[in-house]
Amino acid sequence: MSLDDRHPETVSAPFPATRWTIVAAAQGKGAQAHRALNELCGLYWPPAYAFVRRRGKSPADAEDITQGFFADLLSRGSLESVAADKGRLRTFLLKALTRHMINEHEKAGAAKRGGGTPLLSLDFQRAEGNYVAEPSHMITPELEFERQWALQLLDAALAEVRRDAGRNGRSALFEDLKGLISLDATLVAYDEIAARHGLTEGAVKAAAHRLRQGFRTALRSCIAETVSSEEEIDDEIRHLFTVFQTP
Repeated sequence: MSLDDRHPETVSAPFPATRWTIVAAAQGKGAQAHRALNELCGLYWPPAYAFVRRRGKSPADAEDITQGFFADLLSRGSLESVAADKGRLRTFLLKALTRHMINEHEKAGAAKRGGGTPLLSLDFQRAEGNYVAEPSHMITPELEFERQWALQLLDAALAEVRRDAGRNGRSALFEDLKGLISLDATLVAYDEIAARHGLTEGAVKAAAHRLRQGFRTALRSCIAETVSSEEEIDDEIRHLFTVFQTP
């Protein structure tokens, strides 16, 4: 998605509460709560890992702290007072992670959690690659967290558009046009794509327009799942795209 397109028009869609539903489920006990916590961690651990690394922790320490943070969300009852009407999930998790790091500063976290047994199987190698790719100057841990949070949302929205293209037999066309909705949007040779797919140039441009619209709708849906009201969606979109304007 181009940064010039950071104020997408409002698209009417049902307001979901999926992520807050996961938070609510993780507040309970037993297998269902554990599954919910696993899903919550699977969705949002990359920003947490990047935040910890930017705070100066080694990759190994960042892995341990990230695992422990999501484990403690449940074991300490940290989610019991969280509800969808209390703000943005992004803000809650960042505050909770900051508190966790303070609390763990003088503790042997790995030993406390059972000898370092991982809570989840997470692709920390990929997260480390994403972290290293970011420039190191003038980026605070909080900004790193928000950048990675935004990238997770963008990736989720793009994945939904990709799935929709596949369902409609347009996977190959999607791959040729997806550069139009990346952060560093590229120029597209519509005539070459048209020839490659046996379409008119006008048809390709129309498909590109639909792709952008679909991406906006998917992004709004993903963001809706992390805020407390529909009115906050546009503010959250504007905020998340400003994090990429800082050098």
